[in-house]
Amino acid sequence: MKKVKVLIQLLINLTIYFIANIVPKKTDLWVFGAWFGTRYSDNPKAFFEYINIEKKTIKAVWITKESSVVEQVRVLGFKAYHEKSIQGIWYQLRSKFVFICQAHQDDLYAPCIGSKTKVVNLWHGLPLKKIMYDVFGDRKIIKNKLGQLVGFLSPYEKRRNDYTIATSLFTQKLLANAFRIEKEKVLITGFPRNDVFLKNKKLPSNSSFKGIYMPTFRGGIGSECDLFFQYGFDFHKIEKQLKENNIELMLRMHPVNVPPESLIELIKSSPLIHLDSGKDIYESIANYDCLVTDYSSIYFDFLLSDKPIIFAPFDLKHYQSKERSLYFEFNDVTLTPYCLNWDDVIKRIIAVKNKESSDEYMIQYKQLKKRFHSTLLEESLPFSNELFEQVIKL
Repeated sequence: MKKVKVLIQLLINLTIYFIANIVPKKTDLWVFGAWFGTRYSDNPKAFFEYINIEKKTIKAVWITKESSVVEQVRVLGFKAYHEKSIQGIWYQLRSKFVFICQAHQDDLYAPCIGSKTKVVNLWHGLPLKKIMYDVFGDRKIIKNKLGQLVGFLSPYEKRRNDYTIATSLFTQKLLANAFRIEKEKVLITGFPRNDVFLKNKKLPSNSSFKGIYMPTFRGGIGSECDLFFQYGFDFHKIEKQLKENNIELMLRMHPVNVPPESLIELIKSSPLIHLDSGKDIYESIANYDCLVTDYSSIYFDFLLSDKPIIFAPFDLKHYQSKERSLYFEFNDVTLTPYCLNWDDVIKRIIAVKNKESSDEYMIQYKQLKKRFHSTLLEESLPFSNELFEQVIKL
């Protein structure tokens, strides 16, 4: 019975896909989705809002698998629909372009995305760790007869990235290889989500210096991750140092990791050490005065702020041997000095607050920024604008 239901659903999807390939596309209808259809965030969100506010000749529609996200987007005054609602299906069938950050079969309702619709993958960050085909290669999965039949009846599930975006000539080449597409189809536009750094270059200084700690993904989903006590995170000592230097510290774990429960309890009563609530980080990242990280690619984005970046690769050797391999030698694309424990981190935060960074550090910073971000910066235009101008020419 279960196999029968699967086959019926496959035939329904295949019928929708057939319709998707014959229905005319509207050049002024663009569809957006992100993060497996469960979140309103990242580059698709930033570009979606830009189109809605600045380019009203385009009808922009957000597609999601969650009713809560539909309501979230509609409250902002924008159009949003469930992926399998009648209107959601219709907009996906008719759209000329779809914008995603994972894969179209993850972020949208794949049967609706016909071959004449152009898939633009805005991705979700410049990679330090290897991604896409550079991780899983071109390997083929061996399937049984049922699996082969399912695959035959699901051509819409084949991974498609007609275009993606990069931030410089250097990253264009890297991403073209990772996505296995021609270099010319990697548009050098910058990331729409990074428009926040251009808008907030001259924010007024706050009464306190604000730092944010953002380590990369570890282990499995929902796993507790202790990057604190085992590396000398003396809560009361650190809180005292922060108070003496008028500093606040935000701790933001990767969305799939959680800090130790004992640390969470200590933070609840602290006026200076906070735990981030997990909302879209690009709504607040430009407001911080410095970033502390290890291997998170967010530091590539933060370079645009011209604010200090502190590297704390507590477990570098272990990470390289146990986790995903890196594109670069860590030393070649990061800033020194490194902090190998929390005592080093706090001292370094105090130093950068007092503008005690060396000339060598500033040279490293400028070189990294030039390498990973294009001359588009010199024009001081939103990255979203550059992306729009290139997309309408496709």
